[in-house]
Amino acid sequence: MSSKYDVGLFGLWNQCNYGSIVTYYALNRTLEGMGASVLMIDRPNADKEEARTHARRFAAENYKGVSAPMNQADLHRLNESCGMFMLGSDQLWNYSVAKNYGKLFYLDFVADNKRKVSYATSFGHEIDFAPESQRKLLQGYFRRFNKISVREDNGVDILKNIYGIQAEEVVDPVFLCDKKVYDALADRSRVKAPKEKYILSCLLDPTEEKKISIETLANIMDGMKTVNLLDGFHWLSDKNAEKAGIKREKNVEAAEWLNYLRNAEMVITDSYHTMCLAMIFHKNFIALPNKFRGYSRFDSIGRLFDIRGKFIYAPEDMLKNPDVLLAPDYSRIAAKVASEQKRCQKWLRDAVQ
Repeated sequence: MSSKYDVGLFGLWNQCNYGSIVTYYALNRTLEGMGASVLMIDRPNADKEEARTHARRFAAENYKGVSAPMNQADLHRLNESCGMFMLGSDQLWNYSVAKNYGKLFYLDFVADNKRKVSYATSFGHEIDFAPESQRKLLQGYFRRFNKISVREDNGVDILKNIYGIQAEEVVDPVFLCDKKVYDALADRSRVKAPKEKYILSCLLDPTEEKKISIETLANIMDGMKTVNLLDGFHWLSDKNAEKAGIKREKNVEAAEWLNYLRNAEMVITDSYHTMCLAMIFHKNFIALPNKFRGYSRFDSIGRLFDIRGKFIYAPEDMLKNPDVLLAPDYSRIAAKVASEQKRCQKWLRDAVQ
């Protein structure tokens, strides 16, 4: 690779999960806005079928630099092309995820003399799943990082108490960008949102109980129309929709997801990033904290922005606690978001200099 880049950004940006797509886009845009050239580093040994996914098309259309597919053993060659390396957000330090990639998510392929930074990387849960036999090795990799930040407050505790590493809690990359960045993406939607008012449901893990929650909300809102989205892994969505008895919108990509979000009257979701973008678009929402995929991210952001009153754990919670239906106080939340955005942009700027 002949081109030179200031930052090599590594993570699961090419997954078809809408949140993964947009969180890496936000981090890329923020870094470029700071004047850095960014190479999006592809994960090795990706299935050839992935070349045709909407996540891959998004990357081709929106990133100035994307690395060529490499074998895991060849990633070290990127040291010749990148001035420094950054590990992005998402559950990359959840060992049940990380173990499938060797030690790549600890930047083992990066040379000792290269600067290494993590931004909003997550353990996914309030505990560390790495086996005791691996922790000494992982501690060595963590010590190679120049600066470490994590997305959840309990990630700070894990690094401190288990690995003896100091880390900073920062907000998810989606909060680093202004709303106009997402408006610009939503404007590219191939599908128009309904003109009438509607509830948007976005479920990563649909269940019968979550379906009942959606129906309960629609009944409370006088039978308002519901638009249902599932995850961006389209080849799994038909089976998941059938299992939960949910009729879903099809062929939804990142732009459509954002467009449905910004035009919704109300949002109900078990998706962390759908909840975050609902906040950015100043939408009323109800969150169904997804314990299967990691409750700590909901709990941490709930404390940070004081929105835990918008969480429900069973359909009847909406009837027992009607306050959950009240719109969030966005004058207060927007001020907190602006403060966190400024703080975390400064952390990131300092980290890449």
